[in-house]
Amino acid sequence: MRQNHFVILTSSLVFLTVLTIFFVFSGCATIQTKPTDKNYFELQTTLPDAVPNSVFSGDPLLVKNFFINPAFDSHSFVYLIEKNKYVTDYYNEFIYSPTRLITEKIAENLYSSNLFKPAPTDGRQGITYLLSGKITRLYGDFQAKNDPRAIIEIRMILKKNTGKAFQVISSKTYLAQEPILSRNPAHLVFGWNKGLVKIMAQFISDL
Repeated sequence: MRQNHFVILTSSLVFLTVLTIFFVFSGCATIQTKPTDKNYFELQTTLPDAVPNSVFSGDPLLVKNFFINPAFDSHSFVYLIEKNKYVTDYYNEFIYSPTRLITEKIAENLYSSNLFKPAPTDGRQGITYLLSGKITRLYGDFQAKNDPRAIIEIRMILKKNTGKAFQVISSKTYLAQEPILSRNPAHLVFGWNKGLVKIMAQFISDL
């Protein structure tokens, strides 16, 4: 009798163990989901031909790496969803840091214009003009449901080599608030592209 009781108890424990393993693995299978792929974006900007300028005519220019407001110093896109409330989008990112991207695009466009050329060296003797700046705002403004906007704001400081020092000849902050079709990340990048082109065009027109 005691042996039969042991057999029944053993069988019950085996059954409960198998049942527990089944539910554990079934639960894991339910929880696991396919990971979402990340999207990476690059900025694309092309300035229209600059109007000839009597002051700037292909002089050597050095573009220093721009700084950025720490709030927007992220590969991940930043969205303003409510007043003073920002969120980051882990799945949509710049292909590399926004400071590097924006600095490179500004340098490329200014060097390809008829106003400046790349400085041959980072030594003072080879530089006529020095451009530095700070990206103060860079985000998608999604506060209004039907009016999403791409926001980009940059402070640009241009200095001229006087022989003894670099003297500031222009220091302005440029803001672009571009309406976009939707909150789609591709539309946001398109808006940033347009905004950056407008900022560069305004900077050139102010020279």
